[in-house]
Amino acid sequence: MKLPTVEWSKPGPRMNGQEPMSARIAGPVHVAMMNLLWPRRGLPVQNFYDYWVGAHTQISSRLPGIHQYFQHQLDPVAGRSYPRSMQLSRGSEVIPGFYGDAEITFTTEQDLKRFADSLAPLMADEQNVFEKTISYQAVKENVCTLKDESFDDSPNGDLGEAEKYLLYLKCDPSIAISDFRRVISEEVAPALAASSDISKVRFRLLEFYDNDKVTLLAPNVSNYEDAKDQYQGCIEIMFTNAFARRRFGESETSTATADKLLAVCSEIDIMRALKTFTVYNHGSITTAGLRSPQMADQIKAIGAINQIDESVRNLILREHTHFSAK
Repeated sequence: MKLPTVEWSKPGPRMNGQEPMSARIAGPVHVAMMNLLWPRRGLPVQNFYDYWVGAHTQISSRLPGIHQYFQHQLDPVAGRSYPRSMQLSRGSEVIPGFYGDAEITFTTEQDLKRFADSLAPLMADEQNVFEKTISYQAVKENVCTLKDESFDDSPNGDLGEAEKYLLYLKCDPSIAISDFRRVISEEVAPALAASSDISKVRFRLLEFYDNDKVTLLAPNVSNYEDAKDQYQGCIEIMFTNAFARRRFGESETSTATADKLLAVCSEIDIMRALKTFTVYNHGSITTAGLRSPQMADQIKAIGAINQIDESVRNLILREHTHFSAK
């Protein structure tokens, strides 16, 4: 498939020491993978979180081709704090069962292939922590960040006072998928982005997950999802703090966007991202991806600036040809 020619937007001036919004949201994405992760049966959720962002990530962060890699640690119960969650969930108390969303983006088909061709060590490790993984894809214009005024666009877990929610959407069978996508991308998401209480809005409109075409299979891990249980979209929404969430909940925008979502969705599962870890961003590996989130926190806490030097980075990334692994 031939890729369209897309140019990076030029970033604007820095505001309050932060990157300009254009630098955060600009740039082509060929495909975004939305990997939903179920903890292995019998594994406590906290152990799942810790192993996933620790041991498992130290394998995935070494794979080639990645442009962005975000790990969202999800909580379905905390997701009920989202404004009008009872209305949006139509009163359902069902918990979907996944507690992780690993979002990985690629800028070209070649980068995606390089990544897929190198997955063997990662797939072998999945059985240690995952019971089930479903890898959706959103392509090109169906991946979009409309707004990003978050304090840190590459967080290492801690989101500060901000509250992040992810709404996983199932298109109503009576609604054409094109109409569903139009409502999300042209009506709901822009309305959310216009709210001063919301600091980030991003959507992923997903392709159909074809069970028969799944080729990257991990041993002892389920990769099957019935068509009726599949999602067709996800909206990431971040409030600046809890007060902003409450203000938004009392706004006309909250009512209008909820009504629009209910008109095109048969089911909406709402999760709160308790933490978001950044393994890659802007095409580069982060300190958390290179050293682990825990070590990145230690480096930042004591101001070990030499540990983020290019020389140290190159040393850790370099293949140690003079030593054999033991």
